[in-house]
Amino acid sequence: MITLEEVKKNDEVDALVLGAQKELEALGYTEHSIRHISIVANRAGEILRKLGYDERSIELARIAGYLHDIGNAVNRLDHAHSGAILAYNILKSMEMPVKERTEIMTAIGNHDEGSRNSSK
Repeated sequence: MITLEEVKKNDEVDALVLGAQKELEALGYTEHSIRHISIVANRAGEILRKLGYDERSIELARIAGYLHDIGNAVNRLDHAHSGAILAYNILKSMEMPVKERTEIMTAIGNHDEGSRNSSK
């Protein structure tokens, strides 16, 4: 099973995290570095733990939290959607099961309120 620690060691993830940080710094955004994504990953895990989820679901939430902003390496606009696709493909190359990578893709793709379709 793929873990957060393995994701953190992935060269492609590392390049996208650094690329996203560089892009946001150029745009004048607040800090979105490894510190930010690590905080998000830890909080996601803590929330699921408090809600009584199983250990694998907690780990998947932590992975989604860590990867949630990689789409900023592409563009700030719609970064949740591009990040979801990037994460899916990286996790596929790491041989994560399709059900798990789909769950992570969905979480990342829906994390930004500004990119959601508000009409029903």
